[in-house]
Amino acid sequence: MLPLKNPKIQKWSLRIAGAFICLTVLFWGAYHLFVPGFVQKAAAQYGEKLGYEIAYQDIRLSPLRLQIEIDGLHLAKEGGSKLVEFKRLLINLKWTKLVLGEIGFDEIILDEPKLLLEKRVNKKQGAIPNGWNWQEFIHALQKNLPPKDPNQAQKPLKISVDEFLVSGATLDLVDEASKLKEALKPFSIKLLDVANYDQNGLVSGVRGQYDFNLGSLQLLIPGVNKTLAFNHVSLAGGLDNPSSNILGVQLDLKLDEGKILSHWDLNTASKALEGKVKIENIATAPMIAFLPANKELVGNSGLLNAELVVKLTHEADIYSGNAQIANLAILEKGEKTPLVTWDSADIRQFEYKISNKAGSQSTSLVMDEVIVEHPALCFEINAQGLSNFRRLFSKPKSDDSPNTDGVAVTQDQPASQTKSLFDLDIRSVNLRSGEVFFTDLAMKPNFKVDVKKFNATFLGVSNAPGRFASIAMDGVVANSGSMRAKGQASFDDPRRNHDILMSFKNLPLTTFNPAVMTYAGYQITGGNLNLNLNYRAKNGQLNGSNQIIIKNVQLGDEVPDFQGKKLPLGLAIALLEDSDDTIDVTIRIAGNVDSPQFSASGLVWQAITNVLTNVATAPFRALAFILGMGGDEGVNAVLGEAVFLPEDQERLEKFGEYLVKRPNSTLEIIGTYDPVKDKQELARVKADSAILKDAGFKLQEGEPVPLPSLSDPRVQSGLKAAYAQYIGRIKLGQRLLMLPDGEARNEQLHSELIAGIEISDAELKTLAKNRAQNAYAMMLKENPSLKDRIAVGEVKPVEAGKEGVPLDVELRIK
Repeated sequence: MLPLKNPKIQKWSLRIAGAFICLTVLFWGAYHLFVPGFVQKAAAQYGEKLGYEIAYQDIRLSPLRLQIEIDGLHLAKEGGSKLVEFKRLLINLKWTKLVLGEIGFDEIILDEPKLLLEKRVNKKQGAIPNGWNWQEFIHALQKNLPPKDPNQAQKPLKISVDEFLVSGATLDLVDEASKLKEALKPFSIKLLDVANYDQNGLVSGVRGQYDFNLGSLQLLIPGVNKTLAFNHVSLAGGLDNPSSNILGVQLDLKLDEGKILSHWDLNTASKALEGKVKIENIATAPMIAFLPANKELVGNSGLLNAELVVKLTHEADIYSGNAQIANLAILEKGEKTPLVTWDSADIRQFEYKISNKAGSQSTSLVMDEVIVEHPALCFEINAQGLSNFRRLFSKPKSDDSPNTDGVAVTQDQPASQTKSLFDLDIRSVNLRSGEVFFTDLAMKPNFKVDVKKFNATFLGVSNAPGRFASIAMDGVVANSGSMRAKGQASFDDPRRNHDILMSFKNLPLTTFNPAVMTYAGYQITGGNLNLNLNYRAKNGQLNGSNQIIIKNVQLGDEVPDFQGKKLPLGLAIALLEDSDDTIDVTIRIAGNVDSPQFSASGLVWQAITNVLTNVATAPFRALAFILGMGGDEGVNAVLGEAVFLPEDQERLEKFGEYLVKRPNSTLEIIGTYDPVKDKQELARVKADSAILKDAGFKLQEGEPVPLPSLSDPRVQSGLKAAYAQYIGRIKLGQRLLMLPDGEARNEQLHSELIAGIEISDAELKTLAKNRAQNAYAMMLKENPSLKDRIAVGEVKPVEAGKEGVPLDVELRIK
């Protein structure tokens, strides 16, 4: 071994070291002098080949450290906007990875990158939208790649990044077709230990850890023109490959004070995606504005918690689990009183499924149980008579309908004749200790009533045709009354198919003063109300029964300057109230709910109005309706006679029984006659009575005089006798000689006999008086105690109807 102190060795060592230093300096100088320019020129040429501009301000290279640092890099389409630009890009490669034939990055740092995601409209081709700008760039890259040799085996390239950092980033999203223009800024991204191969070195996907700090988020959602906003948004998690065909992703999203923790597994072979999602304290307020309402809704509280399982496959998408929304409050924008609130709503064991089979899509929602604790609902009818829920959620009549007052114009939708593509099945729904605040601003003064301690249960809720859900409800109305309901309804179309029985007990009448003052013109100072309502609808045909029981009603003063149709409440109370100070009336309605003009409440109110009006103008008609006897024409006498048919006789007797129990009313019966029709029929009655008596027939008292059969020889003999009595024997002899014997002669003699009988006004008035006396006797027949409460008044002429001559009465308060 040569000693190191040997002069020759030292000399050659110095020469070699000097040469190495010189070569290093030359290499370093050449690298910094020529390589940056070469790289810049190559980038510009490649960009020109792609049709893009690739440029930067400065580049710094550290070959020994394998570090590249670029300032002011940007990529832009020629003549267009910049797709991306960076303030600074720093890349550090790893020697150890390159030696093994891999591409390994120690770190990649992006300072203040600006990314543009843009879709422009081609105005030269009729405003047809182009593709996204990055799609065009990727297409340009693929177009300029060298062709692959199909016979050459392609060994997958391993790529790894120890740390990927993005700070101060900006994303601009522009879509001219949907007029979308949004900016996400500033946000940061952190990725750790990212690689495209698993722990065994097999290239099969991507793994690693990441952290996105997006800062505040305000994103305009296209189509609804509403903004989703959060003050602080961050995303963290990791990537893994548990098996060769599975790519796993952990997504931990923070939205203000809430979290969405999820893990997703993608099967790269079947393309099926499965995930487990846990939602913790996500604020519902930012999402309330997206409810499909005609006026913007605002949420000022509410937290969502849920545990979900998601399965997305080619055949179906399934979302299942449990969810809870706590402390929810929804308001109309600009209003102070919440529209809906609740303490908590638990949705247990639900499954929402979207099926994609045979080229058609169908959806289904199955829930085991829904429990809502202390819900509160504000139901308001405005001055125009439109409810707040119909105003908010009903479908507009047309897209271009003028709407100057901010209220949606609604239309009635016809019943669906086709099976719904959405299937609903809920085992039970429970509302516990709720409240309903009802206000009707159309009434003056405004009508307000509250329902508290409201509980409701719905069992077997389904929209399948033919299936009915059981319903049970109860609550406290106006602080002292009670409400109960039970029955069933088909949720396929509950308006057209249901059977519901509702009862209200001990409701204070003063609560309904605004309605009575608005529609009847009176105040109520006392009394209680019970209601028994039974509504049945089958395939749209509704039959309803409304039993109204009023106890101890106290009528107050008339409303001053009342503009409506004042109803005779005083008379009605006297007629309807029994000896126990109770009014018991049943109002029945019927109709087709599919009719555009149908309104159940309108029919009930119209029926009540008719009864109250008829109390003063046609009491018999009102009583017939109340007692359920029909007969819209009231009580009618037979034309020309003081006789009532059996149906009217029964009404008169029942009216007497009814008045016995109404001690506060008196009745005056007014006999009536029709000056024209009664005159004609009375002559006929006189003629036929004479004919039948002369023929030997005995007439039944109280029965209508029948038409004689002119083919009967006895009747023919009676006809001749009556003709001789009223017309004369000479005239009779002339007719018998001049007219041939037969049916025609008998009919002519009959007609001449009727025409020859003169009826005076006195006879008509006597007829009317006899009618009143007969009605009086029938009403007292089983109830002689009414003798002092029923009187016979003066007669008057009327016009006969199709049922006969209507008997008139006047009702008075005792």
